Amino acid sequence: MNSILRTKSGWMGIVLMMAGVLTMTSCGLGSKEKTTTISIEKDGTVRSHIEESFDQSYYNKDELQQMILVEAADYNREAGSGCITVEKVDVKDQIATVDMTYQKAADFAGFNHVVFFHGTPAEAKDAGYDLNVVLSSVKDSLNTIGQADILAMEGCRLLIMDVSKKIIKDETVVLDATVILNGKVQYTNENVITSNNGKSVKRTENAEGLAYILYQ
Repeated sequence: MNSILRTKSGWMGIVLMMAGVLTMTSCGLGSKEKTTTISIEKDGTVRSHIEESFDQSYYNKDELQQMILVEAADYNREAGSGCITVEKVDVKDQIATVDMTYQKAADFAGFNHVVFFHGTPAEAKDAGYDLNVVLSSVKDSLNTIGQADILAMEGCRLLIMDVSKKIIKDETVVLDATVILNGKVQYTNENVITSNNGKSVKRTENAEGLAYILYQ
Protein backbone atom coordinates (compact mmCIF):
# COMPACT_ATOMS: atom_id res chain seq x y z
CA MET A 1 0.00 0.00 0.00
CA ASN A 2 2.88 2.34 0.80
CA SER A 3 4.31 2.04 -2.70
CA ILE A 4 0.90 2.86 -4.21
CA LEU A 5 0.68 6.00 -2.14
CA ARG A 6 4.16 7.00 -3.20
CA THR A 7 3.29 6.34 -6.80
CA LYS A 8 0.22 8.54 -6.50
CA SER A 9 2.27 11.30 -4.91
CA GLY A 10 5.00 11.17 -7.54
CA TRP A 11 2.63 10.65 -10.46
CA MET A 12 -0.11 13.19 -9.78
CA GLY A 13 0.03 14.20 -13.43
CA ILE A 14 -0.92 10.68 -14.54
CA VAL A 15 -2.88 8.95 -11.80
CA LEU A 16 -4.92 11.93 -10.65
CA MET A 17 -5.13 13.81 -13.95
CA MET A 18 -4.83 10.56 -15.92
CA ALA A 19 -4.68 11.91 -19.44
CA GLY A 20 -1.21 13.20 -18.85
CA VAL A 21 -2.16 16.80 -19.54
CA LEU A 22 -0.40 17.89 -16.39
CA THR A 23 3.36 17.41 -16.35
CA MET A 24 5.23 17.64 -13.05
CA THR A 25 7.59 20.59 -12.78
CA SER A 26 8.98 20.13 -9.28
CA CYS A 27 9.14 16.44 -8.41
CA GLY A 28 12.25 15.53 -10.39
CA LEU A 29 10.93 12.64 -12.43
CA GLY A 30 14.02 12.52 -14.60
CA SER A 31 15.53 14.12 -17.66
CA LYS A 32 14.44 11.70 -20.38
CA GLU A 33 12.46 13.21 -23.22
CA LYS A 34 8.72 13.38 -22.59
CA THR A 35 5.85 13.91 -25.01
CA THR A 36 2.27 14.79 -24.21
CA THR A 37 -0.36 15.40 -26.88
CA ILE A 38 -4.11 15.88 -26.87
CA SER A 39 -5.85 15.38 -30.21
CA ILE A 40 -9.36 16.59 -31.02
CA GLU A 41 -10.82 14.40 -33.74
CA LYS A 42 -13.35 15.37 -36.42
CA ASP A 43 -16.16 13.53 -34.60
CA GLY A 44 -15.43 15.37 -31.34
CA THR A 45 -13.62 12.55 -29.56
CA VAL A 46 -10.48 13.46 -27.67
CA ARG A 47 -7.36 11.30 -27.65
CA SER A 48 -4.52 11.79 -25.20
CA HIS A 49 -1.00 10.41 -25.42
CA ILE A 50 1.59 10.76 -22.71
CA GLU A 51 5.18 9.65 -22.43
CA GLU A 52 6.72 10.34 -19.02
CA SER A 53 9.84 9.27 -17.15
CA PHE A 54 9.24 6.19 -15.02
CA ASP A 55 12.69 5.76 -13.53
CA GLN A 56 12.22 5.55 -9.76
CA SER A 57 12.63 2.22 -7.96
CA TYR A 58 9.26 2.54 -6.22
CA TYR A 59 7.34 3.08 -9.48
CA ASN A 60 5.40 -0.02 -10.49
CA LYS A 61 3.89 -0.60 -13.93
CA ASP A 62 1.14 -2.92 -12.68
CA GLU A 63 0.08 -0.45 -9.99
CA LEU A 64 0.02 2.38 -12.51
CA GLN A 65 -2.06 0.34 -14.95
CA GLN A 66 -4.45 -0.81 -12.23
CA MET A 67 -5.01 2.70 -10.92
CA ILE A 68 -5.74 4.07 -14.38
CA LEU A 69 -8.14 1.23 -15.21
CA VAL A 70 -9.97 1.59 -11.89
CA GLU A 71 -10.31 5.37 -12.24
CA ALA A 72 -11.60 5.01 -15.81
CA ALA A 73 -14.09 2.31 -14.79
CA ASP A 74 -15.35 4.46 -11.91
CA TYR A 75 -15.88 7.40 -14.24
CA ASN A 76 -17.70 5.25 -16.80
CA ARG A 77 -20.02 3.89 -14.14
CA GLU A 78 -21.10 7.41 -13.25
CA ALA A 79 -21.01 9.11 -16.67
CA GLY A 80 -22.00 6.23 -18.94
CA SER A 81 -20.35 3.19 -20.45
CA GLY A 82 -17.77 3.96 -23.10
CA CYS A 83 -17.13 7.59 -22.15
CA ILE A 84 -13.47 6.74 -21.59
CA THR A 85 -11.36 3.98 -23.11
CA VAL A 86 -7.88 3.12 -21.87
CA GLU A 87 -6.06 2.16 -25.05
CA LYS A 88 -2.58 1.51 -23.71
CA VAL A 89 -0.51 1.56 -20.53
CA ASP A 90 3.06 0.45 -21.07
CA VAL A 91 6.54 0.96 -19.63
CA LYS A 92 9.66 0.51 -21.73
CA ASP A 93 13.19 1.81 -21.20
CA GLN A 94 12.03 3.73 -18.10
CA ILE A 95 9.40 5.62 -20.10
CA ALA A 96 5.72 5.11 -19.35
CA THR A 97 3.24 5.49 -22.21
CA VAL A 98 -0.46 6.04 -21.59
CA ASP A 99 -3.02 6.36 -24.41
CA MET A 100 -6.67 7.15 -23.68
CA THR A 101 -9.75 8.06 -25.73
CA TYR A 102 -12.60 10.26 -24.48
CA GLN A 103 -16.03 10.28 -26.10
CA LYS A 104 -16.18 14.07 -25.92
CA ALA A 105 -14.32 17.05 -24.51
CA ALA A 106 -16.61 17.16 -21.47
CA ASP A 107 -15.43 13.67 -20.52
CA PHE A 108 -11.82 14.75 -20.81
CA ALA A 109 -12.55 17.76 -18.61
CA GLY A 110 -14.57 15.81 -16.07
CA PHE A 111 -12.13 12.95 -15.74
CA ASN A 112 -9.06 15.15 -15.45
CA HIS A 113 -10.67 17.90 -13.35
CA VAL A 114 -9.60 20.62 -15.77
CA VAL A 115 -11.29 23.19 -17.98
CA PHE A 116 -11.48 21.79 -21.50
CA PHE A 117 -14.43 23.01 -23.55
CA HIS A 118 -14.82 22.29 -27.24
CA GLY A 119 -17.78 23.40 -29.34
CA THR A 120 -19.31 26.37 -31.09
CA PRO A 121 -18.97 29.89 -29.64
CA ALA A 122 -22.74 29.88 -28.97
CA GLU A 123 -22.42 26.60 -27.05
CA ALA A 124 -19.59 28.08 -25.01
CA LYS A 125 -21.73 31.05 -24.05
CA ASP A 126 -24.65 28.78 -23.14
CA ALA A 127 -22.30 26.74 -20.98
CA GLY A 128 -21.43 29.87 -19.01
CA TYR A 129 -17.99 30.68 -20.38
CA ASP A 130 -17.01 34.34 -20.50
CA LEU A 131 -16.57 35.38 -24.12
CA ASN A 132 -15.92 39.01 -23.25
CA VAL A 133 -12.29 38.54 -24.31
CA VAL A 134 -9.98 39.91 -26.98
CA LEU A 135 -8.57 37.41 -29.46
CA SER A 136 -5.84 38.19 -31.98
CA SER A 137 -5.44 36.79 -35.47
CA VAL A 138 -2.54 34.36 -35.84
CA LYS A 139 -1.75 36.06 -39.16
CA ASP A 140 -1.85 39.63 -37.89
CA SER A 141 -1.73 40.33 -34.13
CA LEU A 142 -3.18 43.81 -34.75
CA ASN A 143 -6.34 42.20 -36.12
CA THR A 144 -8.42 41.58 -33.00
CA ILE A 145 -11.98 40.47 -32.33
CA GLY A 146 -14.32 40.60 -29.33
CA GLN A 147 -17.39 38.80 -28.07
CA ALA A 148 -19.80 39.86 -30.83
CA ASP A 149 -17.34 38.84 -33.54
CA ILE A 150 -16.63 35.50 -31.85
CA LEU A 151 -20.33 34.65 -31.62
CA ALA A 152 -20.81 35.60 -35.26
CA MET A 153 -18.27 33.01 -36.42
CA GLU A 154 -20.74 30.14 -36.63
CA GLY A 155 -18.49 28.04 -38.86
CA CYS A 156 -15.65 28.00 -36.35
CA ARG A 157 -14.97 25.81 -33.34
CA LEU A 158 -13.84 27.19 -30.01
CA LEU A 159 -11.47 25.45 -27.62
CA ILE A 160 -11.22 26.83 -24.08
CA MET A 161 -8.75 25.25 -21.70
CA ASP A 162 -7.13 26.05 -18.37
CA VAL A 163 -3.40 26.72 -18.61
CA SER A 164 -2.79 27.85 -15.03
CA LYS A 165 -0.21 26.35 -12.73
CA LYS A 166 -1.77 24.24 -10.00
CA ILE A 167 -0.61 23.04 -6.60
CA ILE A 168 -1.68 19.47 -5.88
CA LYS A 169 -0.45 17.84 -2.67
CA ASP A 170 2.50 20.23 -2.51
CA GLU A 171 3.50 19.53 -6.13
CA THR A 172 3.43 22.17 -8.86
CA VAL A 173 1.85 20.99 -12.11
CA VAL A 174 1.19 22.86 -15.32
CA LEU A 175 -0.68 22.15 -18.50
CA ASP A 176 2.20 21.33 -20.81
CA ALA A 177 0.63 19.45 -23.68
CA THR A 178 0.45 20.04 -27.40
CA VAL A 179 -3.17 20.13 -28.53
CA ILE A 180 -3.65 18.92 -32.10
CA LEU A 181 -6.73 20.36 -33.79
CA ASN A 182 -8.89 19.14 -36.63
CA GLY A 183 -8.49 22.41 -38.49
CA LYS A 184 -6.37 25.58 -38.52
CA VAL A 185 -6.20 28.23 -35.82
CA GLN A 186 -7.66 31.61 -36.71
CA TYR A 187 -7.62 33.58 -33.45
CA THR A 188 -6.22 33.08 -29.93
CA ASN A 189 -5.62 35.01 -26.74
CA GLU A 190 -2.16 35.73 -25.33
CA ASN A 191 -2.00 32.43 -23.42
CA VAL A 192 -1.49 30.43 -26.61
CA ILE A 193 1.42 29.54 -28.87
CA THR A 194 0.38 28.35 -32.34
CA SER A 195 2.46 26.00 -34.48
CA ASN A 196 3.77 27.20 -37.83
CA ASN A 197 1.17 25.17 -39.73
CA GLY A 198 -1.63 26.45 -37.49
CA LYS A 199 -2.84 22.96 -36.64
CA SER A 200 -1.66 22.68 -33.03
CA VAL A 201 -1.30 24.87 -29.95
CA LYS A 202 0.49 24.97 -26.61
CA ARG A 203 0.37 27.16 -23.53
CA THR A 204 2.50 30.29 -23.42
CA GLU A 205 5.28 30.08 -20.84
CA ASN A 206 4.14 31.43 -17.45
CA ALA A 207 0.55 31.69 -18.70
CA GLU A 208 -2.25 31.90 -16.15
CA GLY A 209 -5.99 31.49 -16.59
CA LEU A 210 -7.85 30.31 -19.66
CA ALA A 211 -6.64 29.81 -23.20
CA TYR A 212 -9.06 30.60 -26.03
CA ILE A 213 -8.49 29.07 -29.47
CA LEU A 214 -10.87 29.79 -32.34
CA TYR A 215 -10.23 27.55 -35.33
CA GLN A 216 -11.82 26.40 -38.56
